Amino acid sequence: MQSRSLFEEETTQIARVALPVPTDELFDYTVPKKLATREGGGVQVGCRVSAPFGGRELTGIIVELQADAGSADKRSYRLKALRDVLDAEPVLSKAMLALLQKAAREVLCPIGIALTSALPAGSSPKRKAGYELTDRGKQALAQRVARGPASTLLKLLSEGPQSTRKLERALPDGRQVLRQCSRDALVRQTFIEQGPTAVEATVRTAEVAAGLNLQEVLSGDLRRSPKQAALLEHLSQRGKTRVSELTELFPTASALLRSLRERGLVQMGSETQARDILGQALEEHSQAPTLTDDQSQALKPMCEAIVQRAHRTFLLHGITGSGKTEVYLSAVGEALHSGRQALVLVPEIPLTHQILSRLRSRFGDNMAVLHSGLSQSERLEQWKKLRRGDTPIAVGARSALFAPLENLGVIILDEEHDGAYKSEEGFRYHARDFAALRGQAADCPVILGSATPSLETRQAADAGRAERIVLSRRIADRPLPEVEIVDLVAERKSQGELSRLILSRSLRESMASTLKEGDQTLLFLNRRGFSTKVFCYACGHAEHCKHCDIALVFHAHDQLLRCHYCDYTLEPTKLCSNCGSEENTLLGLGTQRLEEEVRSLFPEAQVARLDRDVSQRKGATEEILHALRDREIDILIGTQMVAKGHDFPGVRTVGIVAADLGLHMPDFRAAERTFQLLTQVAGRAGRGDTPGRVILQTFSPQHYAIQPVRTHDYETFYAEEIEHRRDLGYPPFGSLVHLLLAGPEMQETEDRIEAMAQELREALPVEASRFAAEASLEILGPAPCPLPRLRGNYRFQLLVKGSNPAALHKAARLLLDAGRKLPSAFRFKVDLNPINML
Repeated sequence: MQSRSLFEEETTQIARVALPVPTDELFDYTVPKKLATREGGGVQVGCRVSAPFGGRELTGIIVELQADAGSADKRSYRLKALRDVLDAEPVLSKAMLALLQKAAREVLCPIGIALTSALPAGSSPKRKAGYELTDRGKQALAQRVARGPASTLLKLLSEGPQSTRKLERALPDGRQVLRQCSRDALVRQTFIEQGPTAVEATVRTAEVAAGLNLQEVLSGDLRRSPKQAALLEHLSQRGKTRVSELTELFPTASALLRSLRERGLVQMGSETQARDILGQALEEHSQAPTLTDDQSQALKPMCEAIVQRAHRTFLLHGITGSGKTEVYLSAVGEALHSGRQALVLVPEIPLTHQILSRLRSRFGDNMAVLHSGLSQSERLEQWKKLRRGDTPIAVGARSALFAPLENLGVIILDEEHDGAYKSEEGFRYHARDFAALRGQAADCPVILGSATPSLETRQAADAGRAERIVLSRRIADRPLPEVEIVDLVAERKSQGELSRLILSRSLRESMASTLKEGDQTLLFLNRRGFSTKVFCYACGHAEHCKHCDIALVFHAHDQLLRCHYCDYTLEPTKLCSNCGSEENTLLGLGTQRLEEEVRSLFPEAQVARLDRDVSQRKGATEEILHALRDREIDILIGTQMVAKGHDFPGVRTVGIVAADLGLHMPDFRAAERTFQLLTQVAGRAGRGDTPGRVILQTFSPQHYAIQPVRTHDYETFYAEEIEHRRDLGYPPFGSLVHLLLAGPEMQETEDRIEAMAQELREALPVEASRFAAEASLEILGPAPCPLPRLRGNYRFQLLVKGSNPAALHKAARLLLDAGRKLPSAFRFKVDLNPINML
């Protein structure tokens, strides 16, 4: 696509630029000669640029450069010129640009949005549209010939350019005043430079002014200022010094430096200082242990691939406690020994603390961390550290896949089955797929590790697309924990507690025994809050969010009912808001209510809770995990944040309080997710010298996703679930396209998605005929979403299912094109191979 305008100045090149706008096209701009020949590198593919676009100025990335712009003046249009080049060297390598373009095409993401997603947020300089005085305006201001609002405007701009928004707010009828003064040539539009919101940390420095004759100054100007003289003499001996260091020796250093600077005797400056984001290590530095025979056999083909620079995909299928992490560390060590780099991914931020601890104990602190839990400035520092080549190891969550590592030796995805590896917004890539692209481009192995592999990965291994390596025994032949399944229906009947039972007799007894013997208990409940709803027994009314079709959850810490989707809050009342009855009660169970119950049953125990509410405080997750490792906590209550990846030898008892949560969700992956989550959390028990025990409470003890947990039997679950998928054509035997449409009016939203579905049905016979017979697609819906109303919008969905990727891709493209034609009141997303369909 071409950006039209007159050539503004002599040009040497045409740049094809990806902008962060919802279109799949690149935009052509001329490169002014002053930019192309500027010191520091000029214009290069992969650099960010500032480009005019639709009356705005956007930051884009150069994807292509055409060296000869001479033919441009023969066109029937003229191209706009780039305003500025923002980088002295590319921020995205050509290899990374190629990967991102390919991934963006596969998931139908506009290329500009995909490229922007790969860079640290807040790292791009920004510009605001604004106004500045012209020479005529300056003359009018000096001669005081302007009157009224025009005079006010000129006075505001006398201090320098101001943003359009600020001027419109400061002036009555601001837009009209700006238009009139522009026509009178008193002011003109401009762009105001703003630095990036992410900046590296700096510290103030001081040094002796250049060319200073120290002895002459000490015997002259400073003869009666002994403290200033002492500080200046110290600086002359030490050279450039941080002000914070000077303050330790000279308590009034700031005042002394101010006086010395006013005399011209010192010059102040600054230098970057890396923030400490690693914090306190959980483990001491250690040498690599001797691997077990199983670990050595698992590692051998991985090391071969690293040394041979061969792209191979490994599924490391190891039961919980089998030593998968040690295999990861050894693979990282082999990559470093080969002079290459390593990328280690975990699905969620809390898991980075555990893997970081193990990596630091082996390789020291020379590594970078990338995840959304860091501030923008912290992430920028870590990204630059990798870009400079200061460290060979990158660790992080999903987005760390975009780390600027140009010599990768191994890519590791721990807990590869986790749904958090799929991006749900903007650039909807799956980390597993992008890791495969990076591995192919870098000629390095990709290691996918899990105790409960996703069905897609396991089936790929069965089909020969990945090499499955099994670790079937725990380290030191420790036994897997014994799992007892408690039927809550029978338990409640036997105890006569039909509504209030939280912890079964078996679980209470096991917790008491564990506490008595000085060991630890982990209680798992994947629902935060105090209770799930406020319910009226008189009329059956439950308090719901006024913006979402979802029950409000009571949180004890602030005594509020809260929506977990839009954060709407409501103060609970004694009377039912529907009928006025006093028969209101709190129903359901959350982690806060469970914590209250545990504290009442075991008042002498040290109890802690780890869920999203707690982890919002920076550093809280590390503190709790550190305390658990140091055995300062007797009982830890947590959501899925504690269910996987953690290794705490003191945990002997694991209690799964409500195993059925999520089992009956309207999602074809519900059984798989339930089995994975329960098996993972059960695996936290018995990792030390004492055998562990798991108490699993459920209302569905015979369900095929529950029973195999008792014996940690992945194979039995996989055999049954894979047949269900095969029969219904769900992944991995087919692929999906998910359309979600949200709008402010229910009927209009439903009508719109029905029309989109009908257009798709009419187009599919023509489009599908281009492919083989098996390209037939099945359209499911449209229908209301499982969560039919969120944040004030009504939600409907459509699912397209089929076994031919090309046909599905075409269907997705048709839906995407139709969605882009909708009025702005509607929000839509088209997701290929979705993970979350609520």
